[in-house]
Amino acid sequence: MPTPPRRVSKFRRLIRRPPVPEPLLRFWRHASLGARLLAGAGVVVGACGLAVALFALASALTGPGPAAPMSFGEYREALAAGRIAAVVVQPEGAEVTLKEDGGTTTTRHHVSAPLAWQPVDELAASGAEIRFEPERPDRLPAITSLLGLATILAFAAAWALKMRDMTRTGRRFDGTGGGGNGMRRTTFADVAGQEEAKQELGDIVAYLRNPARFAAVGAAPCRGVLLYGPPGNGKTCLAAALAGEAGVPFLHASGAEFAEMFVGLGALRVRRLFAEARKAAPCILFLDEIDAVAQTRVAGGTGGDREHAQTVAQLLTCLDGLDGREGVVVIAATNLPENLDAALLRPGRFDRRVQVGRPTLLEREAILALHARGKPLAPEVDLAELAARTQGMSGADLAHLVNDAAVLAAREGRVRIEPADLDRAVDRALLGPERRGLALVEEERRVVAVHEAGHALVALRTPGAEPLHKVTVLARGAALGMAVQRPAEERFLRTRRQLLAELAVAAGGRAAEELVFGPEAVTTGAAGDLRHVAEAARRMVYELGMEADGEEPAAFLAWPQDPRLAATVSPEGRARLEAAVERLARAAYEQARRVLEEHRPALLALADALMRRETLDGAEAEAVVRAACADEATVAETGIGAAARPPVPPEPVAAP
Repeated sequence: MPTPPRRVSKFRRLIRRPPVPEPLLRFWRHASLGARLLAGAGVVVGACGLAVALFALASALTGPGPAAPMSFGEYREALAAGRIAAVVVQPEGAEVTLKEDGGTTTTRHHVSAPLAWQPVDELAASGAEIRFEPERPDRLPAITSLLGLATILAFAAAWALKMRDMTRTGRRFDGTGGGGNGMRRTTFADVAGQEEAKQELGDIVAYLRNPARFAAVGAAPCRGVLLYGPPGNGKTCLAAALAGEAGVPFLHASGAEFAEMFVGLGALRVRRLFAEARKAAPCILFLDEIDAVAQTRVAGGTGGDREHAQTVAQLLTCLDGLDGREGVVVIAATNLPENLDAALLRPGRFDRRVQVGRPTLLEREAILALHARGKPLAPEVDLAELAARTQGMSGADLAHLVNDAAVLAAREGRVRIEPADLDRAVDRALLGPERRGLALVEEERRVVAVHEAGHALVALRTPGAEPLHKVTVLARGAALGMAVQRPAEERFLRTRRQLLAELAVAAGGRAAEELVFGPEAVTTGAAGDLRHVAEAARRMVYELGMEADGEEPAAFLAWPQDPRLAATVSPEGRARLEAAVERLARAAYEQARRVLEEHRPALLALADALMRRETLDGAEAEAVVRAACADEATVAETGIGAAARPPVPPEPVAAP
């Protein structure tokens, strides 16, 4: 049986609170105390101003109308005629009421005359009503002054609250339990990989849990730890997990919060942050992106440089002022440790430097398993194989990859994540999203197929080249097609032979276009390849001291990274290095062209297969090349090689 609606009395309906707009309610619920006080002061000042305006308007509307002016002579004549009924004498004049139409009506007039001119005796003798009205005090200046003072006080309060907010920094999360300040407690179990970093931070956890054990043997606790490494590898997660593992509060601040225009404001924020950390001790004080506030100081400079130098000096002073027995451990994170001020890195400030690098093969598998937890994976999914395909990815990249695969599965209406979803997610992360809506004309598709077949064939037939993983003519991102290589195993060093093979594979696309279509028909599609060849060759010469085959290295010392030192290199030395770079690039192009000329039937067969199937994996491409080399007659069956095979010269194709 439905519950009958509750009856509300008529009296309660009358006194019901008026509805408040939802934006105001939302502001009042989420605003701080200072914001509420400022809003209340603004409402009071506005209400006072509105009340004064309404009072002045009411006085103007309800008061008597303005009196008609009268000369002093007319005033004397009316007095002599006995027409004056009443007079209100004022210091600077008089308000005169005259009888009109035999006394049935009256009119008001104003006479401007000093008080000494008033004929008081004659007015009294005529029987007129006489009143004296002193000068009314002018309240408008007082009201205006009060409103001005209230406005100044309101602006001063707003400025004080603004400065308080500007000098306040850091966010505090409770690490002693779950859900403090809306943040779930994080421990080392929630951070996959980075086992070496966890071991380095383990004694800090032990100290925060039981500082007496360290004090008993006279061991000085670690004051600061610098976490450095590429972005997205878990530096912030490690700091939060350290606080959660030790069960202490976690204070988080970003280096950008200390950068201000006003000199001294950043230093004030640093002092307040460390004072708050001392009150919360034992705790973890985490400074994220510390390179934004602690960059190397320079002599002189502008006002911004002086503010930066003062902030760095204050940070160094606060770090020196921390006693290890207070229980405050400073954790800093940066992606650019080389930009930090040298005084910041000495022992006693940051005692340890922990590198948080990209995950290894086993760590990637653990990270994928962590982020796949709670997601319905198909039994065919092999996370170990997926980890082998994602070499070089950070932890954030892997988390995004698993989530992207889940999104793709949900988009197609499936209830579990299939291996194909993960494959597509990896391709999207490495190669970019597909552009199936991009329609190329037949000539352009042919050029793209030959170009990518050139890359793939050189990768398959060049010693030292990475294994071919996939070749496709489907447009992805800004590329119209691509050939993807993947190392067979995880390696951290590369030989000169492998680097030369990389240059040859990159030059294979342009060499294939020139070989099949002629020098006049090469296209703009090789712009990225040529840029890669130039950059890789320059790095080999300038940084690694490597030259082409059969030549002595042009340099044995790395090119100085500091521009001031690079300017000291002689023009002759720079010319020799640039000549070595050009020789490397030309040698790579010649190597790619030799491979393609030796396996021309395989090139045409591979291009034809790409025209028909659009995508080939490494095994399928190898099978096509082997079949073409075994039976050269298959070239005659392709539509690409028929017009380009000798002795008939190739017909040029217009560049797209």
